[in-house]
Amino acid sequence: MMAQSPFEALVACLQGRAPAEADWLGIVEAANHYLVTPALFHSLPRWEGAPVPRDVLDYLGFIHGRNRERNMRLRAQAAEAIEALNRCGVRPLLLKGACVLLTAPDDTMGARVLTDLDIAVPRERMPVASACLARLGYEALPDAVGEHALAAFARPCDAGAIDLHFRPPGPEAFHHPERLAESATAICVGNGLAMLPSPTFRALHLVVHDMLHDQQTVTGAIDLRHLCDLDALARMPDGIDWKELAALMPEVAGRTALQTQLLALRRLFGTTTPLTPWCRIRPFLQHWRRMQQACHPARIEMMRTAYRTLYKRPRSLLRTVVPGRIEG
Repeated sequence: MMAQSPFEALVACLQGRAPAEADWLGIVEAANHYLVTPALFHSLPRWEGAPVPRDVLDYLGFIHGRNRERNMRLRAQAAEAIEALNRCGVRPLLLKGACVLLTAPDDTMGARVLTDLDIAVPRERMPVASACLARLGYEALPDAVGEHALAAFARPCDAGAIDLHFRPPGPEAFHHPERLAESATAICVGNGLAMLPSPTFRALHLVVHDMLHDQQTVTGAIDLRHLCDLDALARMPDGIDWKELAALMPEVAGRTALQTQLLALRRLFGTTTPLTPWCRIRPFLQHWRRMQQACHPARIEMMRTAYRTLYKRPRSLLRTVVPGRIEG
């Protein structure tokens, strides 16, 4: 039997199954790469089998503790912003990691890494919302964030920026604003209120963001944090309505994106999901490609380098033999 790759061993560890002869350096490196190091520490109480070396435990505990501290600051920052927006007559919609952060119990606050706080407000309320954040001391960052958002707002004293969205990222056709509004429920954040999408719409936003907005159907990349989020949503008592989710992604690109993620969830986490039909071969090819890239990154990079070299060399030779025939 072939030894597990660091990626496969990391996925096993996240489910409480530490490999017998673990390459801990490789596992920790993979966890850092996929931003799941705190989640790896949080899974420790469920672990079976091989003991974890003391230095690994110390490192994981340190990263988890610092991430918990950061998340507590992000939660306080979110509460301040939401309370201010409410006073301006705006009730924001939570997106992606903000949904996890603001619904997590205290004992899981350190498990999820967030890069920023994503919230959405109606387009017509955007001037009011941006002025409200400006009064709190936020300034819009110069980076372009795309047609789905106005800007990222930040203050030097904070742990992260607030991304102010018109709508969730990804193709607009997949976001169904009326049905999203009907499915969302109000939750308390500090002394304010924000709208939390249903588990089905939260899953929709994650799939569309990763596979279509970040173009993982093209690059073959995997966002392991978001797969962990999807697995957690699927295991909730009122979890994902898979039939509704499929209906929200009716186009060919949407079906392929969803079925590719379903394959990853079933095969990596054992999540109970609808089976992908064998006649839909593309999701299986996509999953195989993603796993090859995740499990054998050095080999894949070597093949890419060889391909680029072979592709460029005939073109350079042809330019030498027949000047002007090929333009750069």
